[in-house]
Amino acid sequence: MDQPSRLLLLVDVAELGSFSEAAKRRELDRSVVSKHIARLEQELGVRLLNRSTRSLSLTQAGQAMVQQGRELRDWMYHTQALAENMQQLPSGRLKVSAPGILGRCLGFEAMRRFRQHYPDVQVDLQLEERRVDVIGEGYDLVLRVGDLKDSNLVASPLAPNHLLIGASPAFIERHGEPRDLATLARLPALTFSSQQFQLDYLPYLDDQGREQKLPLNSQVRTSEAEVIKRGVMEGMGIGVLPAFAMYNEVSDGRIVPLMTDLALPEFGVITLLYPHREMPLRTRRFIEILREMVGSPPQWEARIPGFAEMYGKGTGGMGLAS
Repeated sequence: MDQPSRLLLLVDVAELGSFSEAAKRRELDRSVVSKHIARLEQELGVRLLNRSTRSLSLTQAGQAMVQQGRELRDWMYHTQALAENMQQLPSGRLKVSAPGILGRCLGFEAMRRFRQHYPDVQVDLQLEERRVDVIGEGYDLVLRVGDLKDSNLVASPLAPNHLLIGASPAFIERHGEPRDLATLARLPALTFSSQQFQLDYLPYLDDQGREQKLPLNSQVRTSEAEVIKRGVMEGMGIGVLPAFAMYNEVSDGRIVPLMTDLALPEFGVITLLYPHREMPLRTRRFIEILREMVGSPPQWEARIPGFAEMYGKGTGGMGLAS
């Protein structure tokens, strides 16, 4: 490892807060990371880190070197992007992060289409719920619901995100179709639950247009949208998921939208996040394919009959009385 590489390793240690985490990112032993940082200190003739048994902190010289390292990292990325953009076809590796539900519903299909057009590009699609360090971990693109407040990133909207309340025809036959909030709240529900987020309620707009939350009767909690969909189709209960996760099942009749006169607020925006720097050709082409695939309005909403008029979108309608 040369000195510039050791400087970039120091940036990882500073951003992640420990030798161990930097070692995991680089797939190195912790002792190797420690030795390279010690070697860098020896080469520069200054101490870069204050070490204790419980924590690490940067010295003044360390802070200056980390800033230099970040500038070096950006320069290397920019140079690589410029070189790639001079080529006619994208190359290299495209690294994308998305939450599981978005990755399965949108990311995989976009990746498949992208690979058909650009087989020379390696795709690294990571499905994860955590907020990744886009620049530090070398991501070209991140898909998220909602905006991430980070001045180092560009947030570009991809599509609106609307929820849909659904149940199977068999469930409706057994329990009846709910006509008010009180009835809906009593029905057994399958709800989304992860360490980062829980959707065990239904956000809706009351008669004054104010957003309210209706607690759901959660009988099954899971971090997998596919489990919720399957449970709903099997008649285990109602489910509340983004329309993009259920449109196939709704369009073919396996899931029936419920209480479509109830006004629901937009549930965030599906957003593309990428660094403030020269965008590699591979990233531009992937975004183009993704936008074409999604469409405007989103193709999943267009494929649900009457969805444009559901949940108060077409009339500006308000909530139903409980």
